[in-house]
Amino acid sequence: MNYRINTKVVTLVALLVVVVVGLFVYTLISTPSEVVPPESQTPAPQDEERILTARHQYVDGIHTIAGVTEVPTPCHKLVAETFFTEENPTDVEIRFNTLLEGEECPSQPFEVPFRVSFEAGENAVISATWNGGPVRLNLIPLQPGETLEDEIYPKG
Repeated sequence: MNYRINTKVVTLVALLVVVVVGLFVYTLISTPSEVVPPESQTPAPQDEERILTARHQYVDGIHTIAGVTEVPTPCHKLVAETFFTEENPTDVEIRFNTLLEGEECPSQPFEVPFRVSFEAGENAVISATWNGGPVRLNLIPLQPGETLEDEIYPKG
């Protein structure tokens, strides 16, 4: 059998291939690719210093610290424990740790309240850690007549 090649079809297919390859090359060349030098990259959120703001009350030898902070997901539980430091027994360190409870959880920050009470002198130095790392503790003393419940759990 003698097959004849239709030159119009071959020409049309070749032209189509050239156009597709040309568009591909044009896309590669014309798309700007921005390379960010490593020194100008912003640090990851976990590298940033965490600031924990809370209300502080001292009554009859008892310090109470309460506030609201973010945990990585709704499945994270916040645990706060107090320890007297080894360097100075009058200084107190609050250790905040987050524990993951559950496997399937939306990956969105979630606000949780916390409250820690401990017995120490009125001038005790209070510091904190977050999952073993440093945290800047911003304590706001209560004014006369204020209560922690009104501040942390507003009515209404």
